[in-house]
Amino acid sequence: MRHVPGFRPPTSGRAGKIGGMEANGDDQVLRELDEIGRQRTQHYEAGLRLTARAREATARAVEAGVSPQEISERTGYQTRTVEKWEARVERAQKRGLLTALLDRWRSRGRSRTDTAVGS
Repeated sequence: MRHVPGFRPPTSGRAGKIGGMEANGDDQVLRELDEIGRQRTQHYEAGLRLTARAREATARAVEAGVSPQEISERTGYQTRTVEKWEARVERAQKRGLLTALLDRWRSRGRSRTDTAVGS
């Protein structure tokens, strides 16, 4: 085995100490780890909520004509990220327009023999 600086292979002495925490009744360390896990989850979920708010605000800003660069400067998100969000908004708007056109077309009571083009 090649020597790697800073690496200590596991030994039976250390492995016993690490694996025996719960058996020794040292629950405080495990509770601390559980608390850290809960906090990480909370921060992750808060980050998701913040990102959702930022996307919604970006959509409104894009509709108002604010440039991605300005949105980026004000929010701290990278311009590339803001541009991705902008593209998503544009795709959603196109889907909405297409859906509205299809609904309008269907509501006219067309049959299969009617032509959709040029009417």
